[in-house]
Amino acid sequence: MSSVKVSTEIDAPVEAVFAYVDDHRNTTKYMRDLTQWSPVDGKDHGKGAMFEVGLKAGPKVFDSIIEMNAWVENKTIGWVSREGFQHKGRWTFTAKAGGTRAAFEMEYDLGGGIAGRLLARAVEPIVHLNISKSAETLKAQVEKLGSKGKARVPARSRSR
Repeated sequence: MSSVKVSTEIDAPVEAVFAYVDDHRNTTKYMRDLTQWSPVDGKDHGKGAMFEVGLKAGPKVFDSIIEMNAWVENKTIGWVSREGFQHKGRWTFTAKAGGTRAAFEMEYDLGGGIAGRLLARAVEPIVHLNISKSAETLKAQVEKLGSKGKARVPARSRSR
């Protein structure tokens, strides 16, 4: 399995950052090369929610179904793939003086034996760059909301 870890400091309260990431409608806005992040059924956040995911890598789109396996409000959002492209990941959020530290980690397996391992080695720098750029985009989008006087993203009604 290959892995990537990045973090960023965001000038916004942890509640605002968490709410932005927790809203599935924002995911393709900040995650680079993510073509789809759509609820499978009526549950659109929280532990047990499932999503159809499409991740573009060059000319190929890797599809999967993921399940949210960790969800603690204002602390963590994690998932594991149940079908398709094998990966698992987690966002963690830590309140810091004047803002939030958002950390992203993901492990993924491209499969395919030796060829898959060679492909993984070749795409690893691209994946790391894309995730780093995604964290920068998340930071910019949440901070932009704050600069418009909307530092606290309204929480949706929570169904657990």
